[in-house]
Amino acid sequence: MSTSLINYIELTLTACEPVDQNVDIISAYLSEFGFEGSAEDELIKAYLPEDQITEEEIKILVDELIAKGLCYEEYKIDIIKPKNWNEEWEKNYFQPILIGNQCLIKSSFHKTDLKAKYEIIIDPKMSFGTGHHETTSMMAEYLLEMDLTDKTVLDMGTGTGILGILTSMIGCRKVVGIDNDSWCYENAQENIERNNITNFEMILGDAGMLKPHLGEFDLVIANINRHILLTDIKYYVKTMKPGATMLLSGFYLDDLPEIEAECAKHGLVFQNKKMKKNWICAKFILK
Repeated sequence: MSTSLINYIELTLTACEPVDQNVDIISAYLSEFGFEGSAEDELIKAYLPEDQITEEEIKILVDELIAKGLCYEEYKIDIIKPKNWNEEWEKNYFQPILIGNQCLIKSSFHKTDLKAKYEIIIDPKMSFGTGHHETTSMMAEYLLEMDLTDKTVLDMGTGTGILGILTSMIGCRKVVGIDNDSWCYENAQENIERNNITNFEMILGDAGMLKPHLGEFDLVIANINRHILLTDIKYYVKTMKPGATMLLSGFYLDDLPEIEAECAKHGLVFQNKKMKKNWICAKFILK
C-alpha cells in the first residue's frame, strides 16, 4: 500500500563538546517531539512532517538546547520534498551491519561479501532503524537469543520494519507492526515485501489501534522513547498472553528505574538488560 507523500522539515544542529554525550541527549530530546534523524560526528539532522510543527515551535526547542549548552547557536531549517532516499542514505554512509554474527542488515544498493543466517534488505527512506543505532542492535541481539517458533509478535514503533522482519525470519507465526508515521508505515510495507515476508501486518496508527489484539501476543517489542513508553506500557500489556515477554528500548540507564516502576504496576517482572553507550534494552515477563 502507498500513502501520499508530504514535505518534511529538516533541522540541522551542531552538538557542543562532549560530542558523543550531547548528540545522544539532543537526539533523545528531539525524539520526544516526534523528530527522527541521524548524526555524523557532531552534525545532527532531524526530520518531522511539515504539518506537525511550526518554525516558531522549532525555535523554542532549539533555544532550550542552546541554553543548556548542548548545541551551538547556528542551526538551519529546510523544507525538503520526497526524493530518492536510497541515494541519500548511500551518500550518508549507511553501510552493511552484522549483528550477533547471525543477522546481516544491508540495503539493495550495497555490494558486500558478508554472509549471515538471516539477511535483511532495508531501503530506509526517512524511517528510523537501520540497525546501526544501539537500541536497534540490542533489540536484534535479544531476538536472536530467543526461540520464536510459532510465536505471535507485536512491533510498536516499527520504523523500517527491521525487528519485525527478523522475528518472522527466526520463525514467528504472525507479526503486527504499528507506527504513527506515514513514511515509516510506507517504508516498512516496502521492506516487508522486499524481504518476501508474508506474515507481517502493518498498521498506521498508535496504541489506540491495539483494541482488536487483546491477549494475542507472545512477544511485544517497543523501541520508541521514554515518554511514549511510560504512556503506553499499560496498553501494550493488555495485548500480551500470560507469561509473554516484552522488550523495551529507546531510553537511557537513568530512565530504567522509572520504566521498571511503570512495568511493575502492570504485572511485568524485570528480567535483565543490555546496555550500549548508556542506551538500555530491557526484558520483562508478564506474570
